[in-house]
Amino acid sequence: MLKASLFNKRFLLLRVFLVLSTLGCSSQHNSNDEVPLLLASESTESSLVVGQLSAKNSTAILKTRWKFRVSGILLHHTRGLSLEEYMHQASSGGWMVHYAVDKDGKVYAVEDPGGTELKAAPILDPYMLHIVWEGNKEEILKRPVQRKSLVQLVGNLSNQFKIPFTNYDIASKAGIFTHTQAKKKYGRFVDTSDCGMENVLKAILEDLSGKYYPELEWKNRFGPDWVLRKERPFSGPKGEEIEPTYDRGRGTTKTSKIDLESIEKTPDGVQPEDRRLKYNYRGVISADCIVLHFTAIPDYFHTMKVLEKRNLSATFLADKDGKVYQLLDHPLHMAAAATGTNRNCFQVEIVGKDTEMLLSNQKQAEGVAKLVKELSLKYEIPLNNQKIESLNGIYSHTQAKKKWGGSIFLDGKDFDPGEPYMKKIIELVSGTFYEEQDWYDRLGPDWILLFSEFQP
Repeated sequence: MLKASLFNKRFLLLRVFLVLSTLGCSSQHNSNDEVPLLLASESTESSLVVGQLSAKNSTAILKTRWKFRVSGILLHHTRGLSLEEYMHQASSGGWMVHYAVDKDGKVYAVEDPGGTELKAAPILDPYMLHIVWEGNKEEILKRPVQRKSLVQLVGNLSNQFKIPFTNYDIASKAGIFTHTQAKKKYGRFVDTSDCGMENVLKAILEDLSGKYYPELEWKNRFGPDWVLRKERPFSGPKGEEIEPTYDRGRGTTKTSKIDLESIEKTPDGVQPEDRRLKYNYRGVISADCIVLHFTAIPDYFHTMKVLEKRNLSATFLADKDGKVYQLLDHPLHMAAAATGTNRNCFQVEIVGKDTEMLLSNQKQAEGVAKLVKELSLKYEIPLNNQKIESLNGIYSHTQAKKKWGGSIFLDGKDFDPGEPYMKKIIELVSGTFYEEQDWYDRLGPDWILLFSEFQP
């Protein structure tokens, strides 16, 4: 069995040792400001320093916890890095795992894993044992010795901590899950790249006579409480597809009078009928902010079809010729476009397949800037993008996604409509543009997409 955790009152030393059938580690204390993070072989008494853990930042990486809180296992791989390099990068970035299985099947562990909470997947960390195996994606399935060691480790830990052999309900915190599933549910990650672990987890659970569930069968996978959404916009009580229905917009309600100067209108001063969106009424907004998006589709009417099919909506849509149209019956009707902002913000879609297309269209940019300026004056909206949590400013959809998630596509390198374009629009309206690193508390933990170079 593993020895008690290695702590003293002044310093927290994270010591990693080779798991053997019998262990006899003695506690070590270090009085330096920085203590080494070790991979140590108990059998040879040799060790390898894989990082430095300072007394100042050690509490951010590890905490003590009651063992009875452990209810799950989270699997990671080294993404092709050697185990030593992975541990170096993890510790340098402020992350750590409880167990590591190298290519030869040797198992390493922190001392007292059950009693030690480590930082690897925020929100889940208090309940998880984190295991990383050396390799990339599904390589372990071709290494029988390493695979056997991982299966035995997962099985023994599951029996010891009474962890169910299933990946069905990650919200329960009870089961065996991949980091990919955790990222899709809770966010707090550096990127959303698929860890390629689902087939590995499937093999493990099958070897342990457990029950593996593919993604579409995860509990409530189509529900709203996932950071990375799966859409089923028009469905019946059993999840079956049904015919779309709408209660507002084109062909359903009367055209509305347009009051904004920057918005296109007929000679009678109303919305052009063919430019209106079919949508469902969701209430009204407080009109405190503006969110800009690009359509990723280079056509106005195709954009409308996609929005209607997905039961989404925007307040305004700027066409390639610089003309801006009001999609909804009233500008204060709530759009469905950016999680966390819909109740407060005007949502402005801009026709264009990417940032470069938008940047090259000066006439369109001027039309968007005219709308932003008019809305900001009428509703007293600050012309800056510094603090999205205030819901009082001009923001990109990507800034909203990085803060709150709630999209079918999330990527750390994704910018919608693109920060260079945001800079252009904000400067056109004489506002103040903030680069991502200067967003309020951008280095803090309360973001779906973290601002970091590495994560297990």
